[in-house]
Amino acid sequence: MHIALIDDQAATREATVKLIQQLAKPSQPLQVAAYASAEQFLFAEQTPDLLLLDIKLGSGMDGMTLAKKIRQHDPDTAIAFVSNYDEFVFDGYDVNAIDYIIKPLTKEKLQHLIDKTAARTQPKLLPLQTSIGLTRVPLYDISTIEVSDHRLQVHTQKTTYTVRGQLKDLLPQLDDNFIQIYRSIVINLNFLSQLDHHTVVMADGTSYPVSRQQAPVVKQAFFKHFRGLTDDSE
Repeated sequence: MHIALIDDQAATREATVKLIQQLAKPSQPLQVAAYASAEQFLFAEQTPDLLLLDIKLGSGMDGMTLAKKIRQHDPDTAIAFVSNYDEFVFDGYDVNAIDYIIKPLTKEKLQHLIDKTAARTQPKLLPLQTSIGLTRVPLYDISTIEVSDHRLQVHTQKTTYTVRGQLKDLLPQLDDNFIQIYRSIVINLNFLSQLDHHTVVMADGTSYPVSRQQAPVVKQAFFKHFRGLTDDSE
């Protein structure tokens, strides 16, 4: 796995490189390249599997701007923000970041990011029986599943699949990124852009209602998921 690190603090770069080297193993070799600025990274023309990106990068381009620039031509690189600032958490959803971690980056949290990135290269697939035959859709590509007119609408980044069946039968096949926000709606937390008391807004601008019963559960899951505080990363 190729990991790129962008941080304007030399001590942070050195410490993170050492963590990555400690986690490397024969079954999963890790290559790392460290950069002090977004401009250095762009000049190197690298396409890493995982990009560890600070938000504030001195006087040059900031990390969020770089992430948006990358997403214009690269939808696949796993981007994880590692920052001292939590006010940009919601912006991370606009670039489909896999995580937003508040410094310091620990070995456990880094391993969580590596595992999460590896899972994207060998994604878990959801089999869907559509009108044109069996289709297997990567879970990471699914943003929302909802019941409409007694059918399931499975929304991905590029298309929507309409299938027969019941939502309760799909739930066991989903991973921890998914949460049921209403009796007829399940969302992928990786695509959640905004959370209000009884409404969620997804990265594509679509809004969905949150049931009163699920509202506190969804709020807790959102912050736990996106700030890198899952059980695997603690």
